[in-house]
Amino acid sequence: MLSTLVLAFVGLLPWVRAFSLYPDTGVVIVSNNDLNPSNPNRASALYLKSAYTCMGAYQACAQLQETLLPPPNGTGLTAANLSTALTSGTHGLAIDSSQRIWIAGAAPYECAVFSPGGSTESSSGSGSGSGVTADVNEELPVLCSNTAPPMAVNSTLQDSSHQIQLSTNTAGTLIGFRDKFSFKFLGVKYAESTAGLSRFQPPTSLRLSNNVVRTAFEYGPICAQPPDADNGHLLYSGEDCLQLNIFTPVVNTGSNAGAGSSKLPVMFYIHGGGLNTGDSGPFPFNMTTEGYVGPTISNMLDGTNVASYGGAVVVTINYRLNALGWFNASNAALKDALLALHWVQDNIEAFGGDPTRVLIYGESAGGTMVRYLLGTNPKYTEGLFSAAILESDFGQSTPFTSPSYVVNTSLTLAENLGCAANGTTTLTSSVISCMQSLPAESLSLASYNLGLTWNIVIDGDYVLTDIASSIEDGVYARVPTIWSSNQCEYCYFLPTTIAPNSPPQIFTDSLGLWFNQTQVATLLNTSSLTENYPYETATGEDGISGAVLQLGQLMTDWDVHCPMVYLSSLETNTTNRNNSYKVEFGVGLGSPLTPNPATCPGQGRREQMDEPC
Repeated sequence: MLSTLVLAFVGLLPWVRAFSLYPDTGVVIVSNNDLNPSNPNRASALYLKSAYTCMGAYQACAQLQETLLPPPNGTGLTAANLSTALTSGTHGLAIDSSQRIWIAGAAPYECAVFSPGGSTESSSGSGSGSGVTADVNEELPVLCSNTAPPMAVNSTLQDSSHQIQLSTNTAGTLIGFRDKFSFKFLGVKYAESTAGLSRFQPPTSLRLSNNVVRTAFEYGPICAQPPDADNGHLLYSGEDCLQLNIFTPVVNTGSNAGAGSSKLPVMFYIHGGGLNTGDSGPFPFNMTTEGYVGPTISNMLDGTNVASYGGAVVVTINYRLNALGWFNASNAALKDALLALHWVQDNIEAFGGDPTRVLIYGESAGGTMVRYLLGTNPKYTEGLFSAAILESDFGQSTPFTSPSYVVNTSLTLAENLGCAANGTTTLTSSVISCMQSLPAESLSLASYNLGLTWNIVIDGDYVLTDIASSIEDGVYARVPTIWSSNQCEYCYFLPTTIAPNSPPQIFTDSLGLWFNQTQVATLLNTSSLTENYPYETATGEDGISGAVLQLGQLMTDWDVHCPMVYLSSLETNTTNRNNSYKVEFGVGLGSPLTPNPATCPGQGRREQMDEPC
């Protein structure tokens, strides 16, 4: 039978659940997440790393609004997959198979002991298993139930019973929440507002003491940007938008992290959008390869599955966009990303992350931002990240530019908005002050209407030279790098005016869309053009003519593959050798943002439509 102390505790459970603090321990969500949402047996549990008595185990679970985990059976968390989750290291846990852990016993509020090696003990000797009796006063780690639901794609709020609170070094005390497979802390500000006189300026770190409590239940404001396909064709004006989101299977809810685990690698994701649009949270609409289907929230960037299945802490960030991020050769957006990386160094251990193992990665403009970070003066990036992945970086259209180029672009915008007289050649303080006084959405919309493009600036401080020269000189972030793209990356971006079944003539007729007359003539006079891009004879695919596919391949090579191969080879072959890899995917998957799915091979296949690019 249970000790009288345990029985007495039963009557205290409602009080504990209502009023007590979180347990002083590291908490790990262990699961058998196979990424299949239709699998009814996907399940999880909460592993408490600190040691407790039987009564203390019930109390600690109650503090998390849970109870001790029932003995594993043939569904959900079986003994086999629970043992794998505990010992494999996937969630930062690599405990010994002989480790004894408290779980629920056969009777209410009775304890049993589970070991990954397969043995089970009862606290009273009356339970199933080996029949060995466990001492209820013995102190062991704990497995609690996890009744939190899977995260719905159109919801960010969770029931208060699944909230979690932790202290950080510089971000105050954060209250997040958990679902079935991860803890989430959303919309965490890492910088002060960039409005007013702070516009175009380097971001100011937001540093808070632990007595400042912040909720992190919802994604923060979308940064100022013009209407576009990837934001629901809406105009946004946010300037207090420098926030990040954390997804992790591990949190430390007190001063005692407990034993039996290692720190997890960190995956730091930068969103795409052409440096012009985009957000780290959910998209405020839903479009599939079959077209626009309504104003719902489709969150491709939720890091839950990566955190749970991959065993990592995922961080997604916002950074300033379009003119707000690059006006006046400020490189403000680059400095936003650097500040967010400093935030990770300061605080990620509270979320179970390892600040010495930070992978930066991003897609499209996010990949471009990774290239910008790789080429940044190493004195500003040293120790901030240890590896990099560029996904679909368009190197030709997002180069490292001179200050004069961006100043001229800035003056074009200032003249259009009435902040500078036509023909002005200098960005004076009065011009900048005028631009700081205008609504943020005015700058974004005018930039969009003028067709302006914004890129990183070689400023002589943060950016010393172009990326190729930086690699050749060895003055760049020399970390292992993966350059990745899709086989026909540009098929996604071919204009909708190009019909998928266009005849061969479409290849030569369309070259002027991307190249000037001299370049077009050079291409047409190149003897190997038809050998490399046989637009007259190439076989079609998925209703797309061979000429259209070859046109997409030419532009893919020009804007994506060749720049990536060139820079990767420089990393590998120069005297400043670095580990570099080039990866190519055979086909991109369906995307909620697809502007022209008709010209994308494989995009219309039903089995591929549930996953983002």
